[in-house]
Amino acid sequence: MVILLIALVAGLAASSVSPGWAAGPRVVVTVEGAGELAVVEPDGKVEAIRLGGRPHNLAVSPDGRQAWITDSSATRVWVVDLASREVRSLATPGQGPHGLALTPDGRRALVAYEAGSGLALFDAATLDLVRHVSLPSPPHNVAVAPTRPEAWLTTLGARHLLVMNLEDPERVDRVAVAGTPHDLAFTPDGRQLWVTLWKSRRVLVLDAPGRQVIGEVEAGETPHHIAITPDGRQAWVSNHGGGEVTVFDVAARRRIRTIQVGQFPHHIAFSPDGRLAYVVSEGQDEVVIVEAATGTVRVRLPVGRRPHGVAVR
Repeated sequence: MVILLIALVAGLAASSVSPGWAAGPRVVVTVEGAGELAVVEPDGKVEAIRLGGRPHNLAVSPDGRQAWITDSSATRVWVVDLASREVRSLATPGQGPHGLALTPDGRRALVAYEAGSGLALFDAATLDLVRHVSLPSPPHNVAVAPTRPEAWLTTLGARHLLVMNLEDPERVDRVAVAGTPHDLAFTPDGRQLWVTLWKSRRVLVLDAPGRQVIGEVEAGETPHHIAITPDGRQAWVSNHGGGEVTVFDVAARRRIRTIQVGQFPHHIAFSPDGRLAYVVSEGQDEVVIVEAATGTVRVRLPVGRRPHGVAVR
């Protein structure tokens, strides 16, 4: 492990509470255009933690103590202690880290980097680099199966998914698909994997244990990121080209509604109870908070210039 920087970073400013805000969970947002991590506390105040570079994707540990963030402009990831605000910068074996996921037990952090086509596994407690695995194609996004020791990855420009056995990381299989996968998300039981296809209007549904496509739904213009509600009943897809989110019934594989959220929507996260969805609108510099049951936009929360990733704990 190489630690490039260790610093205690205080918030630059705390904003006032946005109108309509109701107490909720802590929300963490990468603000790529400002080089910051925005932390929205339960009282609605937003604190900015200075990181530098281009904070892109992020994942928060199951216990809510750590935030892991990729810097898409360098060879590093940041790890932020959300209680003390201490920031550590860890070197990655390759340039352009992008996809990021934590194992369900919180013990391992998986960082996919595009230049060099590899995946790094870090020990989340010690922050040591445990293993580096070369991949057959440049990885983009990564998701860990909730019930099996598997990591699934999308890859740049390829018409397949990669599947890594986390008990034997050198064992990597390919699953062919019709289209170019961009993002992916598992249902909580691990049985289904939903995959957005870049430069299309399509979202694939896979039988994850069987590793085969079992269905397809039509979203909006350029489906980008995807998230599954905590109860596994709905899939939410951000349509990057249309400024909206399409909501699907997972069991029926049908569209429920479309929600206008603003320009260039990116990542989506849910409150632990599933009542609220948090959608990043890069073009509006906001996190849009939506009532999941009705699709009603409750609050538009300014977080800084060009936000990208979001996580809730």
